[in-house]
Amino acid sequence: MAFTGILPGLTSDDSDQFESALKKFVDARELPLYKMMAYQLGWVDQNGEPEPSVLQDRSHGHLVLATSQAAGGNNDSAMPYAVAVELLYNFLLVHEDVQNANTERHARPTIWWAWGPAQAINAGDGIHAMARLSIFEQIKAKGATSDPRSISLALESLDNATLEVCEGEYLDISNQERATVGVGEIVTVARKHGALFGIAAKLGGIAAAVDDSTLDALNRFGSAIGTAQNLNIDLLALWPEAGTERTEVQRGRLQSKKKSLATAHAIETGTPATRLRLGEIFMKRVLDTADLDELTSILAETDSRAFAESKVRELIAEGIDALDSAGFDNEFKATLVESANLIVGSN
Repeated sequence: MAFTGILPGLTSDDSDQFESALKKFVDARELPLYKMMAYQLGWVDQNGEPEPSVLQDRSHGHLVLATSQAAGGNNDSAMPYAVAVELLYNFLLVHEDVQNANTERHARPTIWWAWGPAQAINAGDGIHAMARLSIFEQIKAKGATSDPRSISLALESLDNATLEVCEGEYLDISNQERATVGVGEIVTVARKHGALFGIAAKLGGIAAAVDDSTLDALNRFGSAIGTAQNLNIDLLALWPEAGTERTEVQRGRLQSKKKSLATAHAIETGTPATRLRLGEIFMKRVLDTADLDELTSILAETDSRAFAESKVRELIAEGIDALDSAGFDNEFKATLVESANLIVGSN
């Protein structure tokens, strides 16, 4: 399930400070559009009335704070960037829910299901604009991070990461109607989606005013972890945690024929009969429960689950290697490694 706690190395005060900054930035605007954004972020109900906060994954924003602290920075300089990445993540979630026809997220209706796809797309676009605007809040900071060149680098990096994720989504959607997709193609899509955690880690470094080599290491760390998480999301959709059922979002991924690394491996290495049957399953318009049961059975028989799990572990190791090259203090490195494992294990 999604990680809804506080990343290692951060305190409850760090988390509260981040949530307050995120809420203040969104609540500063009064049009009902921003109530829809507040709903997406878990603060209000569909009528715009406050409700007990719905537990949500804040790991993207938390990772900005965690990497900034590890690199010698502080929350004041990192906070605008943390808010930006968290908003970017939610912009992508709103659009993903429309694309996959997810009617429920966090145990309540998605924005498009509550207000319609047109309003959801508009709200998502607005959240994206808010993410970019948050970068400019850095002008109010003191020290090297308020330098226009630093802010320009942060904005350029954010936009490049957004484009990478959009490219990944384009490829992912295109692959849905293909009977066969290769292992390399799946990893390419996952790496593009992983750019979101890459930019989170990199922005933490920018906020701490680190050198270019450390920025590169942080970006490689976050991207590897984000790629691993993306692949693991597919594994958890195919094989939910013991004692749990598939969520609406997980069912949506599978029924819309999203291809996974395990599926690609089975297609590449399976017998002709296996490949034929997988092709027949994926040529259906929508997959039903019986199809999903047969699919997971085939993937287990071809050792494709084990192959995908091995790739996830390999990517975690890749991320840790990137941290080694950055020369972080052992204590900070240990907390980032622990954070990486929590992030990858969530869905």
